[in-house]
Parts: sequence; C-alpha cells; structure tokens
Amino acid sequence: MENLFAESRSWEQCKYTMEMFVEPALNIYNYIDDGFVKIADVHERSYPHEWELIDTNEDFLYMDHRSWVYFIVDGQEIVKVGETGNPLGVRAKRHNGLLKGTMSRFGRLVSHGSGYHPGPGDTDGRIRKALNESVKKGKVSLWARRCEYVEVKEVIAGKERTVVHSSHKDLEVAYLDHIYQETGSYPRCNMFRK
Repeated sequence: MENLFAESRSWEQCKYTMEMFVEPALNIYNYIDDGFVKIADVHERSYPHEWELIDTNEDFLYMDHRSWVYFIVDGQEIVKVGETGNPLGVRAKRHNGLLKGTMSRFGRLVSHGSGYHPGPGDTDGRIRKALNESVKKGKVSLWARRCEYVEVKEVIAGKERTVVHSSHKDLEVAYLDHIYQETGSYPRCNMFRK
C-alpha cells in the first residue's frame, strides 16, 4: 500500500476556496468589463475601527471627477454597492495619503462615524464594524466605475445655461436591482434599495 502512494503524484494543498464559489452576481470579476477598477486594498489602522488604504491606484483615487459607482469587496464578493457625487479621494496636503473626512467618499468611509457602536444613519461605521474580521485578514478592497456626465442646454430665467447630468445614482440602483434579481437579496452591507 505504501508503494501505491509513493508512486502517485504528490499531495498538494487544495487550491479551491469558498471565494471561488461566490454567487456570480456578487463576484467582482464579473464587472471588470463594465469598467470597474480596483482602487485600493483596505487594512486596519492602529487606531481601532479606522481603515487605511494601501496599494492604491492613485490615478483613479485622486481623479478630479464627481460621478462614481463603487463596490466594497470582501475576497471576491461584492458586499456593498454605493454611489457618490464627490471625488473618491482627496490627497492630504500635510502628508502623502488620503485626506480623511467628508470631502471625498473614501475619505469618509475610512474614518467617519463609530466602528464600535454605529448609530442610526452611521453607514460608514456600520460597514467598518461588519467587515472588521475580513479587514484584519487583508481580504477587503475598494473598486469603482467612473460615470460620465452629460451636458444639456436648458433655458433658465430666459437665459440659456449648461446643465450637467450624471448617472451615478441611477447606475447604483441598476446594479442593486440586477443583484437582487439574480440572488434574491441585496449585498450584505446594503440595507435597502434607494
């Protein structure tokens, strides 16, 4: 019996993980062709329940653009679909990195609210708390799709003006609807459809 095992190929660790079995509608890799780009990996900061972005795609993170749909991803699973009419990130002037706060979507996500006891309406704290264990394991990343603007000429008070329309809110709802239709639920960090 010993010779039989000796002649067989060497036993390797199983290469399959549960991530490979993510519902297709929640698998980030099914949205690359839509234009989603990985913006950064997320790590826990030394200050509890705050995040730090590493391995950032600075061209997108600090792009002067104000219409985005973003995904928060745990492994390969999309756990949050969101939108913003703000830049994804604003570069800090005092240090080389992301400025925390409400001037950008990811600046707010990494630090706003309480990750210990998020209150009602504290979306950012609630997300950080829900993903705390995955962040400690280095499994969380941020992805985004740039949405285009459409300029339309309108008459306002008798004068022609250019009005800029953006699609990020409509696209967020379209992605949420698609995921719900395919899976029967929203991503685990989305409380509801807007």
